Amino acid sequence: MKKILLFSVLMLSLSLANTNKYTDKVVSLYLNKDDTKVQGRLLPTNPFQVVRTEGNKVLLRISGYVNPAAPSVLYFNNSQRIIVAAFSKNAPLKFKSKAAGTATRWGRATIEVWADKQDFASSDKEMLSRARSLYADNCGICHTVHKENEFTANQWPAQFRSMADRTGIAKEDRWLVIEYLQKNARDFKKGK
Repeated sequence: MKKILLFSVLMLSLSLANTNKYTDKVVSLYLNKDDTKVQGRLLPTNPFQVVRTEGNKVLLRISGYVNPAAPSVLYFNNSQRIIVAAFSKNAPLKFKSKAAGTATRWGRATIEVWADKQDFASSDKEMLSRARSLYADNCGICHTVHKENEFTANQWPAQFRSMADRTGIAKEDRWLVIEYLQKNARDFKKGK
């Protein structure tokens, strides 16, 4: 009986450790637990796992795709510039896994990096809903609101940034809106 209980507790903790988490803010990333220099950023609405917590830091497992032309960036899928996490160009990244891509598709990669401990969401639904509201309420002030699927995923960041200063969207929420727009673009492709 004790073995069954112990096994059940172990399986539950493993399943919880692999549950996707989300953030609606840009999260600073560190290569080592004790680092003070930020080496990267995790962008909102992208899934990740919390591997473990140590004091005021958490080890995150982040997966995405790596374009050989931009090896310090993890993308949401294998052909669009929807950023999951971006690191300093000279950061010595140590991927836990990295598969080679093809001439037209980028390879899948996973990295474990540290972040400051905080509350993360178990779903991206509320944050995407908030991003949708921010977009709808602010981006129709000067003109008719563009439909989310009017532009491609690669076009949305420049399109949004060109108008962002004319809106009431706070700077800390701009990446949230960009990620929302890219993931609702006319050519959006799921990452998996």
